[in-house]
Amino acid sequence: MTPCRGLPCLIGKSALAVSLALLLFGAAVAAAGSAQSLSGNIFTETKNTFNVLLVDKHTSELHIVEVKDNMPRITKSYGVLHGRNDGDKLKEGDNRTPEGFYYITGFIPPENLDNTLYGDGAYMLNYPNIMDKNKGKTGHGVWIHGRGAERNNEKTQGCVSLSNNDLANLKPDILSGTPVIISDGLELLSPADYAQRKKKYMDIFKGFISSWEKGDFEGFIKYFDAGFRSYNGLSAESYLNKKKQLMHTNPKRRIIVSNVNIFKENSTKLMYSFDQLYCAGDVLSYGSKRLYLLAGKEGGYKIVAEEFTKLEVEPFIEKDVISAVNKWQAVWQAKDIEKYISCYSGSFKSDNMDIKQWKAHKKGLFKNSEAITINLTDVKLKAVSPMKVVVSFMQEYTSGGVRDKGIKTLILSGCPGDYKIVEEAWRPV
Repeated sequence: MTPCRGLPCLIGKSALAVSLALLLFGAAVAAAGSAQSLSGNIFTETKNTFNVLLVDKHTSELHIVEVKDNMPRITKSYGVLHGRNDGDKLKEGDNRTPEGFYYITGFIPPENLDNTLYGDGAYMLNYPNIMDKNKGKTGHGVWIHGRGAERNNEKTQGCVSLSNNDLANLKPDILSGTPVIISDGLELLSPADYAQRKKKYMDIFKGFISSWEKGDFEGFIKYFDAGFRSYNGLSAESYLNKKKQLMHTNPKRRIIVSNVNIFKENSTKLMYSFDQLYCAGDVLSYGSKRLYLLAGKEGGYKIVAEEFTKLEVEPFIEKDVISAVNKWQAVWQAKDIEKYISCYSGSFKSDNMDIKQWKAHKKGLFKNSEAITINLTDVKLKAVSPMKVVVSFMQEYTSGGVRDKGIKTLILSGCPGDYKIVEEAWRPV
């Protein structure tokens, strides 16, 4: 779809219509509990504070929802125009605004637009998303934009339009990557109803991750729709066969998820967005994943599409590596031989000593030493293979009259949260 080009796209609704829409929304907020009302389209488990844009086609409004402390509250609302035809967008030129889960991909400044048509700029959306493409939807150039002086229609060709003043007021609340939910009807929930709904959707997610992590293939496949397509084009059959093979090849795996966001368009569509670390065998993968779900004919939700964006793994595993090193340092200073040895792998080797010899050696040193102080500085790490991380740092050791300083290198093996030392080396400086 050409972005509102060639035909008149927008016109401001009458002041009376906009005022009435906002008045009705205000009444809904009051009925649901005023400041205690929560958006029933957003459920999160994250430490982040961020905004989500909700476009309600039924009331012709755009709401800014601030997610803070995992509570999604509407902070601002604006009247908008949208596609002249009702319903979800299906094809190029149908003059409908798409319904679903989207993201702001960038901003087009007014100097790069015909501002007599599009006003003071346009925020681009990633329509069609993977779910749209899998359904065969066509079109492009769906924007959230301003309103030029020459616009004199009440509707658009499919874009969402605000007055230029409202677009300017919106700007501080939008970043590239800001989520956008477009629906034919949004929800406000009381805190009690919100908590109940959130548990329902979180339980679906936890069940999915658990079946995957445990290698429960029969339980895992129940979450997928027959029409599923992955981000790299795999069908449900091909994708699941690949997962089955991986479960067989690497029977033990660790899956760590964080920044879980659940977006709901209506009663039939969900989207789970989260960061994921996958560790199994010779695979260590970290990235951002999105799962798109539809309500199944027999109840429950089924995954119909998946997107994955690979991210650098070192920044994510750094906290687990530092935690493992800090634990090792603390139990060494405490001269707790059992906890100290628990930091090492059973296959550990150093100076021709195996783990049993190393324990006996350290136990003797602990017994004969005075209070131990260890300072670590300039810690560096590098993942050299999926299951191996090299950590080096400056180490200063003090115990009674014994003092030394040098470069310590530890080689850790395993998955984040379960790292063990397999090799250790020290070089005096």
